[in-house]
Amino acid sequence: MMPFSLTGLCIALILPWCLGCIWVHCLLRGSRRSNVFVVLGQGYFLGTFVTTLVIRLWDMLGFQLSFWKLAVLLLAVCGCGLLLQRWSRVSALPHTYAAPTPRWHLLIGSLLLALIAWRQVTLVQELLLRPLYAWDAWMNWAPKAIVWFYHGSLVEFVNSHNWIWGDPNAYTLGNRQASSYPITVPLIQLWTMLGAGTWDSSAVFLPWIISPIALGLGLFGHLRLARVPFLPALTACYLLLSLPYLNVHSVLAGYADIWLAAAFCMAVCALYEAQRTRHWGYALLCLLLAWLCADLKNPGVVLAAIVLLFAIRIWLNLKPALELLLWVVSAVVVISALIWGFSFDVPYLGHIAFEHGMIEVGKFGQFEIAYHAVGNAFLETFFVMINWHLLWYLLVPAACFSFYRWSVLRKPSAEVLPVVAALAFVFVVFVFSRHYIAALNFVTLNRALLYPVPALIFCMFLWFQQPDRSVGEYTITFR
Repeated sequence: MMPFSLTGLCIALILPWCLGCIWVHCLLRGSRRSNVFVVLGQGYFLGTFVTTLVIRLWDMLGFQLSFWKLAVLLLAVCGCGLLLQRWSRVSALPHTYAAPTPRWHLLIGSLLLALIAWRQVTLVQELLLRPLYAWDAWMNWAPKAIVWFYHGSLVEFVNSHNWIWGDPNAYTLGNRQASSYPITVPLIQLWTMLGAGTWDSSAVFLPWIISPIALGLGLFGHLRLARVPFLPALTACYLLLSLPYLNVHSVLAGYADIWLAAAFCMAVCALYEAQRTRHWGYALLCLLLAWLCADLKNPGVVLAAIVLLFAIRIWLNLKPALELLLWVVSAVVVISALIWGFSFDVPYLGHIAFEHGMIEVGKFGQFEIAYHAVGNAFLETFFVMINWHLLWYLLVPAACFSFYRWSVLRKPSAEVLPVVAALAFVFVVFVFSRHYIAALNFVTLNRALLYPVPALIFCMFLWFQQPDRSVGEYTITFR
């Protein structure tokens, strides 16, 4: 067993967060719509992603992976962000709107905060004790990080066929497809391993505890920016952080799903603010988070495409009639393509074709398109199993309330359509492809549902927002 460095681990956990906060603050300060919770939430994921990019760049330049040298490089990136903020002429503290918070809201909020804190403490305890190991994580993700840790470089992983007949210096995994998975998640593990000086410690998986905490902070901050009162915003965080299935992915650390869910949620939040402010900082943040989605897991490519599609929709800002015409034309093109078939090549994805009920996506393989009766599996997942607590029961009255409060025919908002599209993606995959088996045996259905759930909670609690009676940033003051 290699010596464990507590100092290195703490730096590995804190430094990316500081880096991300500095640059998110730098991006958003000109928008005049930000708060400390948005900076902390968005900053953690941006900083973690930038750290993985720096590791890749360092390896591409041919340098041996060294934690302290990489840490100095990240400190330099932090310094660049601080210098840029100092030279910027934009005021960091714009005019604010203060919302009074009743005392009974504070009392209930204190109770919710205590429950959240207690839950996170127990999750940390479970993670450090590691009574169970995440099977898929140790089959697909962790071995890459361990091999890279020992080699000090990002050695190549290939599928089993190429491993037998190809480069003897390459590595392979039990899952034939794992070699083609994005490498951001193993790099997150590798960074904490480098900091701790060992891979043989459960503490290297602490980012899987910090990730939902940062997600909760970001959710709270964006809801407050959207003029949602203190108690409903905190209730949304409690609902999110107490979800049993989200907690499972914290203690069984190593999966990519919790990161993909968080990145998609933060992208949707940035999309919402981009529509309100039309500020380049939120637009750029949205694009970076879409990139992160695509670089976490293969389904993230679809989620990234959804984010980009609706980001383009916001930036074009078409009139309702013209946008409706565009959607109708797009629907006609898609239906015609499904009837007559299509075949073309797309960068990164490869060859895409549809013919005789078979769809081919070069990166993901071939799928037969056919309807499968999995409705009961969805209903049991939503309303019988305990993975989602009361979420889906709350969604039904929340949806009814939204129809009552707002006109159905109004122009769909920026945050709702990406969530609906993500849910539709999950539905199509498990109803019309061979993955329906994974819905019937409940193996991956819940994991796929995790992706849009945090963003769904954001949309649900936006219905509590108060009318905007002032211009400027919405910050938190207690009176």
